[in-house]
Amino acid sequence: MQISALQNWWTRAVTFLVAALAGGSAAWWALTLSNATPWQPSISAVPPPQLDTSVLAQALGAGGAPVSSAPAAAPLAIQLLGVVAGAGGKGHALLVVGDAPAKTYKVGSKLGDGLFLQSVSARSAQVGEALKGPARQILELPPLSKP
Repeated sequence: MQISALQNWWTRAVTFLVAALAGGSAAWWALTLSNATPWQPSISAVPPPQLDTSVLAQALGAGGAPVSSAPAAAPLAIQLLGVVAGAGGKGHALLVVGDAPAKTYKVGSKLGDGLFLQSVSARSAQVGEALKGPARQILELPPLSKP
């Protein structure tokens, strides 16, 4: 059986067209997938508002601040963000000390200005001027909200 030149040309044209479409589709997908940027969540940390308690006290009717000859050192602001408590008051606390970013402190670590993390419990941490002694501050986490 002989194949005419017209039938041979038709088969070659259809084969070329199918191959061109497959190649174009592969190139389009390769370019599309190579330009895709990976999804990343956007996280923004908002620092807690800084409140001036003396202004609030004056607004609520408190008297003026006592006059002293030497300026008193401002207490170090410490905020408790989380705790990992172990047995006997051992563990770690996530604290914001002053204007520094949040950092994990182990019980016994120095926080600054002569303050130490004395102990932690399930929802609180104790800060004092010595490792063993009275606590200067007891920091507590806010109560859990019920769903």
